[in-house]
Amino acid sequence: MLCMRDENLVGFWDSSPYDYGSMESSWLCLRRDGTGWTAVANTGSAAVSQLTWDCPRDGEVELRYTWTASGRWAPGTPFILAEIDEQGPYDELVRTRYSVGTETPPVEDAPVTALHLDKSVEFTHRFALASRETDQSESEATPAAED
Repeated sequence: MLCMRDENLVGFWDSSPYDYGSMESSWLCLRRDGTGWTAVANTGSAAVSQLTWDCPRDGEVELRYTWTASGRWAPGTPFILAEIDEQGPYDELVRTRYSVGTETPPVEDAPVTALHLDKSVEFTHRFALASRETDQSESEATPAAED
């Protein structure tokens, strides 16, 4: 099967502009090479998952999860799992329709590039583009487990 990727999806996406009143936030990182990760954190726990992605049809994205870890996180930047409760291979496929456009989230003052998904990813359907840059050093770009 020929892999296709929509360049509009490449980037580091953050749910926080849409999280008003929510106890959790989610992140989605899609790299140009077809790899990426998702993360979700709430007041006491967090999960991080690695994935591959492609676009089998226009307006549709497939996220194939390959590994996951969950536990408790340590506040700060970068996001770090301080204690890992579970980790290991993870085989799940999420196929969903999507759209990318410009909008102003409910409690924001400025418009953002928004990603809307028909199916939720890490408990949300909406993300704002935080950065098109996804190739930063590991300590700056991806959630990590503490050694």
